[in-house]
Amino acid sequence: MSFLNVASGWLVLLVGLAISIGLHEIGHLWPAKKFGVKVTKYMIGFGPTLFSRKRGDTEYGIKAIPLGGYIQMIGMLPPASAFKNRSATSSEKEETIPEEDQDKTFYRLEPWKKLIIMFGGPFANLLIALTLALVLFCGFGSYTRTSTIDSLVPCIPTAANPNCDKVGEPSPAVLSGLKAGDKILAINQVPVKLWSDVEPILAKSVGEDTQIKVLRNGVEQSFVAKPVILDLNGVSRAYLGVYLKIERIKESPVGAVGQLGSMMQSTAQLIVQLPLQAVNAFTELNPSSKRDQNGAISIIGLGQYSGQIAANTDISLEDKVASQLGLLMSLNIALFVFNMVPLVPLDGGHIAAGIYEWIKRGIWRLRGKTLSEPVDTRRMMPVAYVVGGLLLFLSLVLILRDILNPLQM
Repeated sequence: MSFLNVASGWLVLLVGLAISIGLHEIGHLWPAKKFGVKVTKYMIGFGPTLFSRKRGDTEYGIKAIPLGGYIQMIGMLPPASAFKNRSATSSEKEETIPEEDQDKTFYRLEPWKKLIIMFGGPFANLLIALTLALVLFCGFGSYTRTSTIDSLVPCIPTAANPNCDKVGEPSPAVLSGLKAGDKILAINQVPVKLWSDVEPILAKSVGEDTQIKVLRNGVEQSFVAKPVILDLNGVSRAYLGVYLKIERIKESPVGAVGQLGSMMQSTAQLIVQLPLQAVNAFTELNPSSKRDQNGAISIIGLGQYSGQIAANTDISLEDKVASQLGLLMSLNIALFVFNMVPLVPLDGGHIAAGIYEWIKRGIWRLRGKTLSEPVDTRRMMPVAYVVGGLLLFLSLVLILRDILNPLQM
């Protein structure tokens, strides 16, 4: 693979990641400033500062490692002085807030304002993912199995003859008289457009005579097939015996949003399984072991995959652009879903704290009282340390696996 092509793939990913992180932090920064919170820093990346400039109260900068970002708001954690019956312990490092900035602290905000500030970051990633989904699925389209037959499978595959290298029992498609080039229009009088429309109908028609209407050479014709159950490699499914043409199909905006929703659901399921993914990653550290193509992947793995896309000479420039957009869309979906996990130090943890404070204040109002003290989010810090340590450990395992046993296209 060309070094320049691989490097360009990495560059696209890192620039896209930096932009996504930058917009995520703007999602926090903008409402914070609108609500009067003093923001002292807006940084993209971690480590040594490469560039910074101060405007007003805020220092804006770029750091050396573009794998994260943050804004620094004064009074993110309420000091001991905000509580009547609490004093700072010797282990607490309290932020010193000048008297003139006391009204610019985050902890003094009403709960709904805190929620808007903390949700602003993930919401920015959601908007990026939605924009990319519309561009990708409506503009470029996605490769999909159509209902047009490319070729027929001559037999019903078995464990001993999975590729029909030997003569076997003819497939239902062969027995029915279907041919390559036939476009399936309807199954049992139910109109179909894609193979995803065909499969559910076949599943209900196993072992029964099934009416298949096709378009052949411009003429509609009908055939009868009897789908069978194919049980191969532990997977059972209704089987007709056709290979289908794969085409790029453009979605409607509603379809694009549906695709985005499905990806978010899959990402959420993957994040829930992160501890299991780390265990699986241990078993895949050996370069000779088989990688789970659908498993969790680190930023190193994403960079490798992006580089492979850029260097692949077998795919068109349009497909490369679409693949990179899909990668950035997936990255922003992951950033949104991951940050919504209700555990500190993630945004979702602070959102959960804001919701708790909102509910608590509402209960006090119902009792005819006013809650003057903020919720003590410092009590969440032990959880933050544990979660932060686990996230670091999981990240290191995934990175090590992606270095020793990289994912191949």
